[in-house]
Amino acid sequence: MMQVLPYQKEYYQKWNEFVLNADNGNFLFHRNFMEYHQDRFRDFSVLLIDDKGNVKAVFPANIKENTLYSHQGLTYGGLVLKERKHIRDIIRYFYLVMNYYKNKGIEKIIYKPVPNYIAKSICDAEHFIMKMIDAECWRVDTSFVTHLFEEIHLQERRKRSIKKAENKNIEIKIDNDFEAYWKSILEPNLWERYRAKPVHSLEEIMLLHQRFPENILQANAYLDGKIVAGITLFVFEQTAHCQYISSIDEGRESGAIDVLFFRMIEYFRDIKKYFSMGTSNNEGNDLNLGVSEYKESFDTKIYAHFHYQFNTKNLVSLEKFI
Repeated sequence: MMQVLPYQKEYYQKWNEFVLNADNGNFLFHRNFMEYHQDRFRDFSVLLIDDKGNVKAVFPANIKENTLYSHQGLTYGGLVLKERKHIRDIIRYFYLVMNYYKNKGIEKIIYKPVPNYIAKSICDAEHFIMKMIDAECWRVDTSFVTHLFEEIHLQERRKRSIKKAENKNIEIKIDNDFEAYWKSILEPNLWERYRAKPVHSLEEIMLLHQRFPENILQANAYLDGKIVAGITLFVFEQTAHCQYISSIDEGRESGAIDVLFFRMIEYFRDIKKYFSMGTSNNEGNDLNLGVSEYKESFDTKIYAHFHYQFNTKNLVSLEKFI
């Protein structure tokens, strides 16, 4: 008999061990990551446990005004499973978890599955489930990913820029100097261009780096000793992902940002399968073509991040598979 149990602190170790070993789990679902901004989100996560006490699935989620999100404080969420080999099991676990929320009076669920290049293996079963329950795909983000296991063909213009930059006094370092990057590059750029701030404050990103020193890194480019560009990296089991990318004019004009990307691709080439340069979307359903073309110059492939919403009354469509 399966039980769906709301997350409580007594499950801290069991939850964390599960998500770090799950097929589509990663450090973003670790409670030490999820709870750094717990004051902003009302947690409504659950665990699915079998009659022997084994965790079969977890669902990171928060609730706001009777709508369930998985998860507003994370890039993605969805049902996290130890393995995703049997579609009947995937459907059954999904049904049990979502039906739990239905019985709690939740009608609307926002669902963002983990993209395949972040998970440990490819599985598109969730998209089939979304079709079966008549979910609405209300947003699609395009992510640009270089396959590190294939031969990489840089655009000729990018090659020239990198070659030109390598003749200058540019130093590339993974030095984890978040403070220099945040204060000198990222925050001023975001404010000047968009009147916006980074999702993570300097204090938050430094706290998260302290909690996850191998997963959250800061790579910077220095021209004559001055920081001119940087990339904040979130490192998953198979993927190095660029969470923040920013450069001042000197970094772009000197080609420092190009060399920084190139060196990071080379650095991760022997230890990861994918190098994700992130999305190029404006509010999800638009596209910044200039940013897209720049990322494409590093021989990227285009992956989609799907955002769904569905009504729990439609779960009845899955009952024939249970």
